[in-house]
Amino acid sequence: MKKILSLILLTLGLTLSAQESVSDSLPKCQGLFSIADSVQVRFSPGNLQYQPSTHLWRFAPSQTETLGWSDKSSSPRYKGWIDLFGWGTGMNPTNYSENAADYSFIDWGRYCALPTQGGKLWRTMTMDEWNYLLSKRKHARRLYAIAYVNNQYGLLLLPDGWQCPKGVYVKPGPKEDSANWYTDEKWAKLEAAGAVFLPAEGKRMGTALQGSPHSCHYWTATPSIKKSSEALYLLLDPYFPQGRSALKSTGFSVRLVQEM
Repeated sequence: MKKILSLILLTLGLTLSAQESVSDSLPKCQGLFSIADSVQVRFSPGNLQYQPSTHLWRFAPSQTETLGWSDKSSSPRYKGWIDLFGWGTGMNPTNYSENAADYSFIDWGRYCALPTQGGKLWRTMTMDEWNYLLSKRKHARRLYAIAYVNNQYGLLLLPDGWQCPKGVYVKPGPKEDSANWYTDEKWAKLEAAGAVFLPAEGKRMGTALQGSPHSCHYWTATPSIKKSSEALYLLLDPYFPQGRSALKSTGFSVRLVQEM
């Protein structure tokens, strides 16, 4: 019965209750991050994931978890979880059409995620907000680093007013440093202090997974002003995390935030 109701509501552009749509646990990411003047957010506890066979959404069980994408995941009957999505495919998560007209942005947070404390919804950050976080907030250049957590490569984000826990060291900046290799034990200390980790997992083109283990891409809510077939995403490159443009059909990771 729940499955039938889920299909009806998805057709209407609605969602089920929190218990029936996404993991109902409160976020583990307790750090606050400035993304504009007088605007702070809290990150979701992991990347967004979707199970086609049940039409259910959840956050990854941990900040370091990635899944990738295989050709079977494009089937509505696929029983596993997927986490690489075309731009704004909140109502059509398995869409991999190359037709730009099939991608009218629908914020994943509007249709997939939970209201949490205070009834505030999760949402997707814009490119301007990512730029503010990484380059304009106070001490911005000291508050991110390239890191490995239990051999998983990604971007480490440190909250406003960061205080590093005892027994752990963070070397900030866009270059790899052996100091930023963390065991599960050390990562637990960083996470408890408010740190956020964006894991890299490549990208999906059609139904094929591409990119290296160091390929880190996250969709923003911002369309390209130059090409209607493209939208902006956050790229972690060897020099500086920055905005780039890609076809809306490309499958990238999604990480949501909640305004505090």
